[in-house]
Amino acid sequence: MQHILVCLDCSDLSKQVIPYAMTLARGLDAKITVLHVLEKPYSDSNTPMDCFEWEMQKNEAVRYLNTIKSDIANCGVPVTIETIEGLPAEQIYFWINTHSVDLTVLCSHGSKGKSQWPLASTTQKLIARTPSAILLIPAKSLDKHESNDHNFNVFFRRLLVPLDGSSWAESALPFAINIAKDQGSEVVLAHVIPESGITHIEPINPEGLMLEQHIRDYNWNVASHYLSQIESRLQSTTNISVNTSRVNNHGVSHELIKIVDAQSIDIVVMSAYGDSNHQEQFCGKVALDFMEHSPVPVLLLRGLISQGERSIKTKYSSPEVISRLPSQAVL
Repeated sequence: MQHILVCLDCSDLSKQVIPYAMTLARGLDAKITVLHVLEKPYSDSNTPMDCFEWEMQKNEAVRYLNTIKSDIANCGVPVTIETIEGLPAEQIYFWINTHSVDLTVLCSHGSKGKSQWPLASTTQKLIARTPSAILLIPAKSLDKHESNDHNFNVFFRRLLVPLDGSSWAESALPFAINIAKDQGSEVVLAHVIPESGITHIEPINPEGLMLEQHIRDYNWNVASHYLSQIESRLQSTTNISVNTSRVNNHGVSHELIKIVDAQSIDIVVMSAYGDSNHQEQFCGKVALDFMEHSPVPVLLLRGLISQGERSIKTKYSSPEVISRLPSQAVL
C-alpha cells in the first residue's frame, strides 16, 4: 500500500481519523492525500449557488486542509491535499478510481454526527462500491481518545485477524504482520467454527445426539490444528507475538465482536471475502455486517476485481455532478 486517501468533511469526527491514517502510513511507508468534497447545501439542485459565497466556502476549506497538511508533514509523512466539488460519495468514488488509491480512510459518521444508523450514507456507499481497501474508524471508538490536533500517536497493542480456512482470509496476514512489526503488537488469530449441526425437526435420539457431538468435536479439532499451523508458521518466520482464539458459531460477526471486547483488540485486519468468495461483490456479507457493528477500527482488504466488475466500475465512474455548482453552471 503506497497511497492512502483520507476523506474529511471538516467535522470534528472525521478529523479524528488522521492519527490512524498516520500510524498506517508510517508502518507501510505510504504517502497520504487528504481529500475534501465541497458540497452544495441541500436545496433546489437546479438553482446555482452564489459565486461569492461558494468561493468563501472553498477558501475556508483550503485553509483547513493546509493546517492539517502542515501537521502531517511535520511528522515526516509525504502528504498532499485536494478539494473537489459535487456529491461526496460519487466524487470520492471517481477520485479513487482515477488516482490509484490503495487505502481509503473513512469515519463511520461525519458532519451530521453520530446517529441511530451504524454508518452514514456516504460511508456506506463507499464501502459497498469502492475497489480500494478501506480503513473504517467507528465514531464510537473515538470516544475513547481525546481530540488533540497535535497528537498523531495511536498505538495498536493487539490486532485481530479473522480466519475461516480460506486463502482469501489469510491474505490479510501480511498486512497485519507489517503493522504488528511497526507497532510491536500482538496478533490474535480468530476462527469461528461453522455450524454443522443435524436437523432438529423430530425429537433427537441418542444416535443423533452422538453424531452431533462428534461433528462438534471434529470441527473443534480441525480448527485447533489449523490455527496451530498458522501460529507456528508466523512464529518461525517473524518475531511478533501470536495468540489464537476459536469459538463456536452463534453468528460470525457477533462472535468476532465478543473476541474484540474480551481480548481488548485495537484494530481488526480482515479480507472482504472469505470461504464463500463472492467476488462479484465488493464486500462479503459477514465483513459488511462486522464493519457496521465493530467497536474498533477495521482494515478491510479487497481482492482482485473481475473484468466484468471493472467495466461496471468504469461505467459508473462519471465525474458528472447533478447540482449546479458555480464552476460548472451553464452560463
